[in-house]
Amino acid sequence: MVPGLLRGPYLQSVTSTSVVIRWRTDVGTDSRVSFGSSPGSLLQTVDSASLVTEHEVKLSSLQPGTKYYYSIGSSQAVLQGDADNFFLTAPPPGQAGKYRIGVFGDCGNNSPNQLAVRDRLTDYLGQDYMNAWLLLGDNAYLNGTDPEYQSGFFNMYKGRFLKQSPLYPCPGNHDYANNPVRQDDHAVPYYSIFTIPTAGEAGGVASGSKSFYSFDYGNIHFLSLDSYGKEDNSTRLYDTLGKQVQWVKADLAANSNKGWVIAYWHHPPYTKGSHDSDTEADLVKIRKNFIRILERNGVDLILCGHSHDYERSKLLKGHYEAENTFVPDVYNLSQSSGKYDGTPESCPYIKQSPENEGTVYVVAGSAGQLGATKAGYPHDALPVADAQHGGALLLQVEENRLDGQWIASDGIVRDRFTIMKDVNTKKKYEISKGNTVTLSASYVGGYVWNTAQTTREVEVSPSLTTEYTVHDQQTCLADTMTVVVTDPLPVRLTSFSGFWGNEGVKLQWQTSEETNASHFVVERSQDGRHFEAVGKVAAAVESSVTRRYDYQDPQIAGKLGRVYYRLIEVDLGGRQQTSRIIAVQVAVPNDDLIRVQPNPSNERDVKVEIAGGLGELELVLTDISGHVLEKRKLTSGNSARTISFGTLKTGTYIITVMIGSDRVFKKFIVQ
Repeated sequence: MVPGLLRGPYLQSVTSTSVVIRWRTDVGTDSRVSFGSSPGSLLQTVDSASLVTEHEVKLSSLQPGTKYYYSIGSSQAVLQGDADNFFLTAPPPGQAGKYRIGVFGDCGNNSPNQLAVRDRLTDYLGQDYMNAWLLLGDNAYLNGTDPEYQSGFFNMYKGRFLKQSPLYPCPGNHDYANNPVRQDDHAVPYYSIFTIPTAGEAGGVASGSKSFYSFDYGNIHFLSLDSYGKEDNSTRLYDTLGKQVQWVKADLAANSNKGWVIAYWHHPPYTKGSHDSDTEADLVKIRKNFIRILERNGVDLILCGHSHDYERSKLLKGHYEAENTFVPDVYNLSQSSGKYDGTPESCPYIKQSPENEGTVYVVAGSAGQLGATKAGYPHDALPVADAQHGGALLLQVEENRLDGQWIASDGIVRDRFTIMKDVNTKKKYEISKGNTVTLSASYVGGYVWNTAQTTREVEVSPSLTTEYTVHDQQTCLADTMTVVVTDPLPVRLTSFSGFWGNEGVKLQWQTSEETNASHFVVERSQDGRHFEAVGKVAAAVESSVTRRYDYQDPQIAGKLGRVYYRLIEVDLGGRQQTSRIIAVQVAVPNDDLIRVQPNPSNERDVKVEIAGGLGELELVLTDISGHVLEKRKLTSGNSARTISFGTLKTGTYIITVMIGSDRVFKKFIVQ
């Protein structure tokens, strides 16, 4: 009998190298996932022999940012697996790209509105991939039971979203059945249905809790929080000394280098939708006690549900009291709508490092449930609002640009906003006359250069110092780049080489042209980074013919290994330019490095003389069979030093001197 597929497949805890695939069957079987680079080539398989109805298989050792096709089933039968069964692994941590994130609040009520929102978002995406999706709580109505999850969530989203895009949930009060007992013990289906990255395996600080966690997707860092459940039967999200908030602080501190930080949970700090943030205690406490921690740590976007409408702030900071104390000129860091659509006052919200001030707040709680507003709607801090249409939020993040689009149940994009970071830059470049430099706009969007070009990058080769500007079509953004052109030194170096000889290193170079040329400074380095002047050679002042120069560096005699040189070309006015670096391999006879006297030796206490000037080295003593008898690390000073190996038995021995990657061997005999 072939088992029936009741739930899934659905994707959990994706990372750059792994993903968890889950599904449910009507009878217990073993589990098998086959996967590969095309639907007809699922050549890799992961099995689990346990007979279960709740199947959970982790695929590991995957490639970052790669598309995989898969099938699910058992060792006996494939239950699902065709061209629609695929996923993308996350990109390498921190990598900027173009990522789409769906956001669904209060979705799981099995309603016509939920169906319409799902279909209109599907239409809007078209062939574009949704890299991940977030649940803002109240994922199954009314009480978060397993049957309610089945009918209101899994059956609703199984066609595309669940099988293709990894899902990252947070719980709401209905997931806890609005039950104070469940607040304490967390004994609700939510915790068994979802696989949560609690150990930091998907990025961020390990939370050790299925209630709250963080993860990375490219250059975005997400925090999923629990605003209803209790921690340790006592504290909640608004208790700033509680376990969850202490973890939030640690996680934000550890991830301050991320391009974007987005936090989401169920209960909003501001709303006048189906709930009122002025009168409901949970919402008041979150606003007064908690959100200032996120703002202080530069969180860019906060997403909540609970109110069954859509509400959005401008770029906001510092408002923690009731609505009647909100003063737009005080708490809005920008008076723009943020729509970035060419309408008046619609430029993007701009955040600049290192301050990174301001947060956009969104209530998106109508992906399923819809309706009802409180007196005073919309909230003064959230002037963009829609309680007439359900919808889902689609985030698109590309490098330092974040776009939010509210896709309503009628297919209309009824709100959009854009945030940009570290744009409107002023930069200076310095090039020599005749050279080219590539200039790049600091933002992602449209480009109008004062050179009439329209690409993000342009190559320029000015003959004089020139200022270049680029702006967008809406004239919201503008970069200024000054290219300073300097005349090159009038010395044209055509070759530079060196070789080692018994008298040291000999350097040779030649020029094809010299004007106003004073001299060459010869610099030497043992590591290729730290140079010192070792000589000076006069230049020809004026020359239009090939001239050859050489320089002998006797101080290098007796050294071993690689030595680096460069030339500093100086004109009569004191201007300088530096040549390329060359490396010269230096070698000396073994007898000049290691001496065992006499050899063969009748003395059992063998003494070995090591030449000076070798720097850091390692000495290895082995017998003729290759067995290591002793190793010593030492520093060779300016003069030779004598090493004693103590009493040795009669036999043949080999001393190896290792200096960097160089090896020098010396054989000696003890009679």
